[in-house]
Amino acid sequence: MRFGKSLIASAIAVTLLLSANAQAARDVVVNTEATPPSLTDAQLLALKPVANSLPAPDTSAIFADTGPEPFGQGFMSKDGPTQFDDFSARAYGTFGIPYTTTRVQDGVGPASGASTLSRLSTTYPYRAVGKLTFSAGYCSASVIRRGMIVTAAHCIQRFGSGTSIYSGWQFRPGHYGASGATAAQIAPYGTWNWAALIRPVSWLNGTDTGCGAARDNDLAVIILARNASGQFVGDVVGKLAYGWNNYSFVSSSRTGYLRTAAVSTLGYPGLMDYGRIMQRTDGPTYTTTVCNAGQLWQGSNFTGGSSGGPWVVNFSGRNPVLSGGAVSGTAPVMAVVGVTSWGTANPNLPKDNYSSQFRQNSRYPNASYGIYGAGNIGYLINALCSTAAPGGGTFASQGYCQ
Repeated sequence: MRFGKSLIASAIAVTLLLSANAQAARDVVVNTEATPPSLTDAQLLALKPVANSLPAPDTSAIFADTGPEPFGQGFMSKDGPTQFDDFSARAYGTFGIPYTTTRVQDGVGPASGASTLSRLSTTYPYRAVGKLTFSAGYCSASVIRRGMIVTAAHCIQRFGSGTSIYSGWQFRPGHYGASGATAAQIAPYGTWNWAALIRPVSWLNGTDTGCGAARDNDLAVIILARNASGQFVGDVVGKLAYGWNNYSFVSSSRTGYLRTAAVSTLGYPGLMDYGRIMQRTDGPTYTTTVCNAGQLWQGSNFTGGSSGGPWVVNFSGRNPVLSGGAVSGTAPVMAVVGVTSWGTANPNLPKDNYSSQFRQNSRYPNASYGIYGAGNIGYLINALCSTAAPGGGTFASQGYCQ
């Protein structure tokens, strides 16, 4: 009898493994395009921004979350996944969603014709963010592992469109395309072609939790092929860490018991500088639930084209030297915790933007997927890195996933 139970347990384990592998096979697409698309600078700058085509749900009655998360926070460092459970208070203020937005550009003159004004977007960490172009137009994206970027699932395909996806993804980190920009400014670190991608199977089959544009898992991960010199994109521009389960968000009496973080959002919104210059929005961000979908909620005037751009906690270029007993806090790592998914359409009315939370949820409940972290972000990266790569081995064994 005991032997029979062991066989049953083994059969169940094998079935679950095969089921997981089958799901990953549906999620992953490896590039088989014969030749990469060739865009002139003029064609690139004429591309239209892509926005989430799903209708925005009614958010007039939603509130920011006040309860604790059921899962421990974490982020991916060079030493592997790290969990954080200290919800120490760090922010003051009454509820509201103020924000500021600015160009990511050096200099005080007009953007047109300037030869040096893009310098800021070619410094780290800005240069780890860039414009993602493809057959439907353009989105935004950021580098999170050595040969990998993260963006929105709706930049891969329309919700529920099955195996019908866009094509020809190319990434230009640090892109700056103001009128008069040089070729070196438009693609300061070259143009990187996609090698493989993964998006949630619940996105492709239209079953993801939520309603309208508010969904649990509007995120996707893309492997970028090495350049002609054999380099990985992350070795050229650097990479950002990524966090899950609302890493660096806090809830205390000082935040009105709302789960809050200071977040910097970056991307190329089409209604700001025609989507040709990177923009940055800063402000408080809250966790909330819309139609049962876990969302991050921020005041912002970002619009289509910023889709897939990173939501970054603890954004900084260089950290200061601390003295006099000052410490950096319990969750100080600069990390991507979401990507722009959808927002209020009219930028001249009270403007909100939303992101699917990088976290454990009903689709991706595990606290660990391989060595890549928890929840949706951990699963997608693990499944893509475990995929067989051209030339033999997996994308992980070929170095893309470091």
